[in-house]
Formats: sequence, structure tokens, C-alpha cells
Amino acid sequence: MLGFFRKFGFAAVVTVGLALMAAFVVGKTLFNGVEEAASASTQAKGGGGRGGGAPEILAVAASRHTFSDAMQALGTAQARESIVLTPKVADTIRTIRFESGARVRRGQVLVEMSSVEQAADVAEARAANDAAQEDLRRTQELFNRGFASQARLDTVQAAADAAAARLNAGGSRIADRTIRAPFAGVVGLRTASPGQFMRPGDQIGTLDDIAEIKLDFDVPETQIARVQPGVQIVARTAAFPDRTFAGTISQVDSRIDPRTRTVRVRAMLPNTDETIRPGMLMTVEVRSNPRDALAVPEIAILDQADGAFVYRVVSRDGGAQAVELQRINAGQRSGGMVEVLEGLSEGDMVVTEGLQTVRPGQPVRIAQPAQDAAQQPQLRPRG
Repeated sequence: MLGFFRKFGFAAVVTVGLALMAAFVVGKTLFNGVEEAASASTQAKGGGGRGGGAPEILAVAASRHTFSDAMQALGTAQARESIVLTPKVADTIRTIRFESGARVRRGQVLVEMSSVEQAADVAEARAANDAAQEDLRRTQELFNRGFASQARLDTVQAAADAAAARLNAGGSRIADRTIRAPFAGVVGLRTASPGQFMRPGDQIGTLDDIAEIKLDFDVPETQIARVQPGVQIVARTAAFPDRTFAGTISQVDSRIDPRTRTVRVRAMLPNTDETIRPGMLMTVEVRSNPRDALAVPEIAILDQADGAFVYRVVSRDGGAQAVELQRINAGQRSGGMVEVLEGLSEGDMVVTEGLQTVRPGQPVRIAQPAQDAAQQPQLRPRG
């Protein structure tokens, strides 16, 4: 063999290689031909399945669905009512009657400031008032009997009124040293302690009513017609990605910001479980112009350069079913559904699975979905 290659050289090697490649190609061609013939024979004998070659597809009926025009925005959650607990007068805290995070009722005493001096002043004013009122009673009796003049009665009356006013003023100063909850809500973190000297404006804590949340967001002035009071909104927050919070627009600001050309909108969100906290950043979807329209699943749509199409199932003579390519005028897409403005009627069956295996005019068989087959009642033989 070695002598052969030495004698004939490189040309012999090339010749032998080409001969082997030709033999391989001829063999493969013959094998494919036999395989295709066998396949054709099988199809001719009806071996293509129950439908004789008609592909199975899944189809659903065009039905009514609710759509709305959506607009996105960002907003910040705020408590329905919110205040900072701060004293009205400069004094020392005597008692704090709440704990951080506690729920309080309207009118409940939260903080008492030191009021020893004011209590003494009230006691003095009360004693003076009692004396003035008794003097007025005696003078009135003397006047009725004719033993006191009108001028004397007027003087005593003025003194009694002044004493009553001083007593009321003292009581007001005592009240100013007592901080009560103006509304029911949840107290935030306490930032002061008993015995601490506080001035007006110093923060002792916060009080928020979060049973309902105010959600403020800005929209362009060109969209102001879509954000009227009563329009539905849906809000989401990154803190709870699997939840949505529904609400309605309550007010629209009367002015447009001339710098940003936007208008501030306020929506109200129920928050009975107090999931939403004031200050949360939320994405807002405004759902205006709600309407009930004909729709098909989005997976049934074939988007092409010249428009949107669906495969519609039609019946032929003899009860056979086929598909035809139907152009539609598609509207809004939402939640996996597509609004159909033109091209279909309610109840028309469109192909949702098997789109790649069918062609216009081709016979088809509508397969029953697996979940529907599982729900079919099973007949048991009678024993």
C-alpha cells in the first residue's frame, strides 16, 4: 500500500477521496427516497391520525370584555389627616400618655405639661369669682327691695363678669398645657420624654389617620379631561408587588403649574388594613372611559406589516370546519385581551393554538382543552 502511494503520489489520494464522497451522497439520496416513499404510503393509507391530515387547533369565541383608557403616573401616599404633636406653650412635660405605634381615639389625652402655677392661679380665680357672684346675688336682692341703686347693681355686675372671665382664662391656660388627639388615628414614634423642656414647635410625636390614604400625583395638562372626580384608578407599590390598590379621583387642583405644565390630582384609596404607609411612592394607572367591547385573546392575533389578522373558524358543507384569514381593526390591548373594533362578530371562533400549522382554507379539527375534558362527567357501568 505504501508503495502504491509512493508510486502514484498525491493525485491518487485525491482520486480515492472523491470516489468515497460520491458513494456516500448516492447512498444517502437513495435512503431518503425510500423513507419519503414509505411516508407517502402511510399517509395514503390514512395513517395521519383521526382527522385524515387535518391539524388539531384550539379556538375560542370572541366575547365582550371591559376596557378603559389607561394613563400612568407616579404619586406619593399621604395620611387622610396628619399632625405633629407639639406644645402650645413653653414648659416641662409632666406626663406622656401614649406609646409609640398606639391607636388613640378622638379627644384622648396624649400629653400633659407642667401646670402647677397655672392650677394655683385657677384656684385663686375661682375663689374670687365665687365671692363676686355672691356679692352680685346680695346686691340684686337689695336692688329688688329698693335699698340699692341701679349704679351700684351695675358696678357689682361688672365685677362679677370680670371674675368669671379671669376664671375662664385660667382654665384655658390649663387646657393649653394638655394635648388631646383631634381625631382618631395611630401615633408615630415618640421623640420626647417626661421632664423634658419643650417649646412650641418642638416635636413630641406624630398622629396619622391612615384608614384612608390621599394619593397625590401630577398629570400633563393635555390629559386634564381624563382625570375628572370619580374616575377609577389602580395604584401599586414596590413594597407589595403582588397587590393592587383601587380608588377614585376625588379632586383636581384648580391651577396648572406654569413651569411643568402639569396639574396636581388627588385620589382616595381605602386602607382598612393599614398596608399603605404615608410617604410611600406609588405608581398610578388612571382608568378613564370604561367601555364594554368585543375582544379576543392576544395570542390569537397575527400582526403583519399591513395590519392585524386572526384565523377564523368557518363551517363548510357537510359540517366540515376550515379556517380563513380575517383582517381585524384592533383597539386597546389589556390583560391579555385585544379590543376588536371591526372584522368580527360576537361568537366568532378564532384560533388560539396551532397558528403556525394552518393555512387559509385548510380543514381543521377543534380540539377540546385538557381542563374541559377533565371536567366532562365520566359514565360508570351499571353493576
